[in-house]
Amino acid sequence: MSIAITAAGGVLLSGLLGAVSTVASGDTSTPFDPPAVYLTWQRDPTTTITIQWHSGAGQDDAVQYQRLDGGGWRTATGSHHAISYSDRMVHVVELTGLEPGTDYRFRFGEDSAIYTFRTMPRDASTPIRFVVGGDTMAPLDLLDEGFETMSRLVAKQGPMFVVIGGDIAYADGHPKEVQRWYRWLATWKKEMVAPDGRLIPLLVVIGNHEVQGQFGQTPDKAPYFYSLFAMPGQRGYGLLDFGRYMSLILLDSGHTHPVDGPQTDWLSRALAERQDRPHVFAVYHVPAYPSVRDRSQGVGGKIREHWVPVFERYGLDVAFEHHDHTYKRTHPIRENMVDPRGVVYLGGGAWGVVPRKPLQEWYLAKTASTLHFILVTIDSQGRRLVAIDGDGQIIDEVNQIVTSATPGERHVPAIAGR
Repeated sequence: MSIAITAAGGVLLSGLLGAVSTVASGDTSTPFDPPAVYLTWQRDPTTTITIQWHSGAGQDDAVQYQRLDGGGWRTATGSHHAISYSDRMVHVVELTGLEPGTDYRFRFGEDSAIYTFRTMPRDASTPIRFVVGGDTMAPLDLLDEGFETMSRLVAKQGPMFVVIGGDIAYADGHPKEVQRWYRWLATWKKEMVAPDGRLIPLLVVIGNHEVQGQFGQTPDKAPYFYSLFAMPGQRGYGLLDFGRYMSLILLDSGHTHPVDGPQTDWLSRALAERQDRPHVFAVYHVPAYPSVRDRSQGVGGKIREHWVPVFERYGLDVAFEHHDHTYKRTHPIRENMVDPRGVVYLGGGAWGVVPRKPLQEWYLAKTASTLHFILVTIDSQGRRLVAIDGDGQIIDEVNQIVTSATPGERHVPAIAGR
């Protein structure tokens, strides 16, 4: 089944069918256009956006912005810092006090190219659409074209934002691999533009290939990851509340912070405080319920021991897992058994890497050895999660109906596989 999905609630922006327009001053010279421009959030996406861009030393930390439908230019300033092992600086400016569900444009001065973005809606009365995927750019340049092709396909869906679940540029925090990040961010800038011309924001979590040593390290062993991306919460793990309709829990699966101890304690508090949210998702790299490896080994066992009981206690809706380079959907799992009241573990991490052959396990409801991403749509009634492969075909689907049930029984999943 081929898919053709347009951006929910989107309005085509006349004259802005690309990410960059002409300079506002009318100057016909080449506008300033940084090699990397990317958007994320540190706080509520309904009223803020964080703009990051790269330059050499000396450029101002200022962004001019205005509503697309009119009004004067306003200026916001931020800061900059060096990118580890690099001759570039990353500039970070957070815009606050924005209107929900509103189109804006921004520039870096009168001689700059102009870019557009949209704040998230105030509530889910208009469907909310986003994409989750991981393991994006293959090691040893095996499938860099796969990353570019899949990114182009993701952008065509017109998502409001994208979440990357680790193993992003496969640079391993190595001093000689900064060029991989340059290429990754250049591809993101080029391809991750919605059909209406707006830049698509991204959120990231850390994976083993962001880290020197991969597991059991400290943040200084992931120099690119922590210097490139502004994040919500503390370094390594945090959460993002979208108004009061959705929360994303972003976790570090043992790479620069232990699974147990402070991170689990924080996770328990965060989920306990968000039981009134109709949509709560966790995103992390290493799976609790793997599809290609022995589940008795490694970090996955610690996640099952420490995080999974917390997920179940507070009724997490879906856990997005990566790392395995295959697609998987589990049955709903509770107390290590199939249970309709349980948590569904979804994903596998195969955005742009060579897919692996999945195993057969009691908890796996659907698997596929294929590149994929997951398109999530939520509204006031529930959520639909659709797995899409590299040919644009739907390979799996999950539908969940939101209820007002007691904690631990927040939804009644109706699951349909394709």
